[in-house]
Amino acid sequence: MTVGAGISVINSDLVVLGHRVLCGVPENVVVTPASGNSLMDGAFIGVSSDQTGSHRVFPLGKLEDLRFMCVFRFKLWWMTQRMGTHGKEIPFETQFLIVEANGGSDLEGHQPASYVVFLPILEGDFRAVLQGNQSNELEICLESGDPTVDQFKGDHLVFVAAGSDPFDVITKAVKAVEHHLQTFSHRERKKMPDMLNWFGWCTWDAFYTNVTASDVKQGLQSLEAGGIPPKFVIIDDGWQSVGMDETGVEFNADNAANYSLSLLLQFRQQINTHQGELQVSEGSERGPPSGGPCIES
Repeated sequence: MTVGAGISVINSDLVVLGHRVLCGVPENVVVTPASGNSLMDGAFIGVSSDQTGSHRVFPLGKLEDLRFMCVFRFKLWWMTQRMGTHGKEIPFETQFLIVEANGGSDLEGHQPASYVVFLPILEGDFRAVLQGNQSNELEICLESGDPTVDQFKGDHLVFVAAGSDPFDVITKAVKAVEHHLQTFSHRERKKMPDMLNWFGWCTWDAFYTNVTASDVKQGLQSLEAGGIPPKFVIIDDGWQSVGMDETGVEFNADNAANYSLSLLLQFRQQINTHQGELQVSEGSERGPPSGGPCIES
């Protein structure tokens, strides 16, 4: 069954541009062509099910012996990447997946390598993410975030796109999803903020939690001497406590940060930024008292 340009489900295999990408595709997996979009070879993957629930998981088929790279959320506020060759290596909360379909997955003789992008998206009140299981199955995980919202129409849960150039495929896949959802704009259509014309410096990657006024002052002097004076500085020393005990370490650390800020405000008057006044701000992430639950902003 051919459902989109170059995308087919044949004998329980998801075949993309002549390559088997997934095998053992369940019968309840629905593949719909990306109608009205001439940008690329693409289709939507969904599931048909009479099950209800605010959290549901559905297998899409097995991913085996194909190189992939994925981007997943490993904390509430941070994402990172992972590489592998089997479905079981795909972590929870995967929000982007690209698979290299090479000669080993050919079904129609020698075919050039293709790159297949999987983008889980929103449909109705549910969000979709990808994950793998120990059977190497690629799964769709659906969540509404509300126990009372438990019914869904799952026709357009993951957008699948393919092509010979991975960078081109990614760009066009995002544009296709933009066209489908109508809820965001691709960066090519966005106006860049004026702040991008400013050069700034955040202390976190240089000093982490050990930031001191003297270190920051030395860093600013080094940038000034190199001819690239920053227009703004963010002092970021990580966690700080909101409800502080005056005898505790957090209180002393907070006072030290304030002292650092005071010295830097004085230093601002001493350096020549060439392009205007140096802006200094305290960018530390503030959290609950020690021992309490921690959620970064």
